[in-house]
Amino acid sequence: MRLIWEYIKDVLWPASLLSVPALLAMSSLPVASALAASTDRPFFRVQSLVIVIGATEDESNGGVAPVAVDFNLLTPATSGAAAPDIIGVDGFVFNSNSGFDAGHDYSGGGSRLDIENETFGANFGNPSGGDVDYLEATDRLTAFGIDNTTDVNVRQSRHVSRFLVVSNAPFDMFAQASNLTRSGDFSALNYDNIGFRALINRSGGSGAGRWGDAAQNPAVGGSGIDTTLNDLGDISAGPTQFFDGGRRTARARGSLLEQAVSFNIRYALSGNADARNTNAYDFSMGVGTLGADVTYTVYTP
Repeated sequence: MRLIWEYIKDVLWPASLLSVPALLAMSSLPVASALAASTDRPFFRVQSLVIVIGATEDESNGGVAPVAVDFNLLTPATSGAAAPDIIGVDGFVFNSNSGFDAGHDYSGGGSRLDIENETFGANFGNPSGGDVDYLEATDRLTAFGIDNTTDVNVRQSRHVSRFLVVSNAPFDMFAQASNLTRSGDFSALNYDNIGFRALINRSGGSGAGRWGDAAQNPAVGGSGIDTTLNDLGDISAGPTQFFDGGRRTARARGSLLEQAVSFNIRYALSGNADARNTNAYDFSMGVGTLGADVTYTVYTP
């Protein structure tokens, strides 16, 4: 230590430049400490959302699709109630058989009928390019053979409506039938004469109409579709839960259409109450009209 000090004192800091007291004074200066100038707290919160994709109106009123018609915010404060909808308009369903085309307003034409159990023929043509779901005077039908089982019924694949749902969280769906209309020989019929059946499709469509490639079945973890609901009479008293969800629709990264699932709704006509899911028109029912409005609403689980 003595040798080191002698070297510092005589070589590095000669007495003419720095005295020992000066060196000791320098060593006693305070050391400055670092002080924070600001505080940053990054924070993100994503709330539970359900988006319903449909059409803006029915086809006869110029509806376009696909459009996000409902943007529902699922909040704990509204659990068990209708979710607040940030978009203040009501949407309409798709035509299930025509991609993203707006659904039909069937009140303007006659229901398409099917020939059942014909022995040959009975092929419908639509040379006018009109709506294939309407029975019109411009339609053409080939001759058909009959036997004791041949009959005429409401077209089975008709009145299948669809809307898409995409979510980042579980959700429930409710339905309510209202505004029953009837005329002619159907004046004695009621909500019970319109069958109701709901289904979920995880993916479908093609080309620009493709959806669901990044979706999953939202029924898993919940009870799913309520299969005890058979006709509109079962959902006419008020909002009635028909779907109990258990998880989000989004399975992987993707667009809204890729993460969406389809709710397919099938309706049927029957002369008997408790119509269930099968069309059962018979000539003995005569002619008339029977219709209703069905409103679908997202509820918080």
